[in-house]
Amino acid sequence: MLRARSMRTTLGACVCLTVVAIRSPAGGNIDRRRLMTSIAAAGLTPRLPTLAADNLERIIPQEVLTGALTAAAPREIIITGSNSGVGLAGARLLTAAGHHVLCACRTKAKADAAAADCTTYAHANRLRAGGTARGEACDLASLASVRSFASSVKGVKVDTLVLNAGIARGTSESDPRRTADGFEETIGVNHLGHFLLASLLVPTLKASPAARVVVTASPVHDPTSGGGNVGSTATLGDLSGLRGGAGFTMVDGGLFDPDKAYKDSKLCNMMFMLEASRRLASEGITVNAFSPGLIADPNGFFRNQNQIFANVFNSITKLVGVAESNEFGGSALAYMAVDPALDGLTGGWYDTLPPGKHQLTVHAASDEARQMDKQNQLWTLSSRLVGVPS
Repeated sequence: MLRARSMRTTLGACVCLTVVAIRSPAGGNIDRRRLMTSIAAAGLTPRLPTLAADNLERIIPQEVLTGALTAAAPREIIITGSNSGVGLAGARLLTAAGHHVLCACRTKAKADAAAADCTTYAHANRLRAGGTARGEACDLASLASVRSFASSVKGVKVDTLVLNAGIARGTSESDPRRTADGFEETIGVNHLGHFLLASLLVPTLKASPAARVVVTASPVHDPTSGGGNVGSTATLGDLSGLRGGAGFTMVDGGLFDPDKAYKDSKLCNMMFMLEASRRLASEGITVNAFSPGLIADPNGFFRNQNQIFANVFNSITKLVGVAESNEFGGSALAYMAVDPALDGLTGGWYDTLPPGKHQLTVHAASDEARQMDKQNQLWTLSSRLVGVPS
């Protein structure tokens, strides 16, 4: 408890110093509320160990995450958002471990560059021969692009689908951005695009004897977590926004709030994972979610935040010992994608708890995420919005 208090106090002091020291490019101060809500939007507030020991199912230390990447038979793996950050780090590892990776990125150029990067990495860091990487365009902000990508892999063996891509808009933005289909962008990309992709690839995944769907999630879906309880908190309310059709602004029908939109998208991810784990069990497909940890990468997930703040906060999280790296996140992604220890396991939440300890801890999702009626309602409404049977 003393260590947790010390960590919180240290971080708070660093944040206050950052607010005093940082000025935006336009010359205005970055105030404390904006700073904290920006931190929370990316899940970078420390997730302190508040769960009782009997609520923790198991702990997977870092050495285990990469210990069996070559023990699994080579798998065919699709990873969205694999041109940067955790997605690229995981794709590199998996290619080096002899698996076959399809980098699904917003543009073909980004996808091809990611595949070339993975190939170069594998040659220099080979764990097992035979790994390959290739790229295809899959823009999650366009349902047409998602459908085109799904068609391009029809008839191709897919063992693991990693729904990793994600965006978080700057917390100072006051108006929602829209996808090609008119959805609020954060929910459209982080949830609906992935929902459609997974739905379209179920027939392909069924052909694999041990298929997996892996969702990159975040503890900010939980209002009781260290990042989830700062600024606006996640809740889907009565889903009235989605009930109104494609022009929704927020899932719960409220006014646009970029901080809440991101957290809500992560709650959607968790509810999708739990509902899909039940619906797809009879098809032999497992579905699990993981958190890559607190990674304040100014060139990665934090690219839409104020860059002076992003660089300083990146240093702060490392200084107080709560940061993870893209490499750790990538090793967690690779573990979830191929490790034989996960064969047959489904519906699990693999969190980075406590922060900065380079381990995954399996425990229950938030109270709202576990509401089965709401999971089913979200599934039905999402199906309607993207045009697939529910």
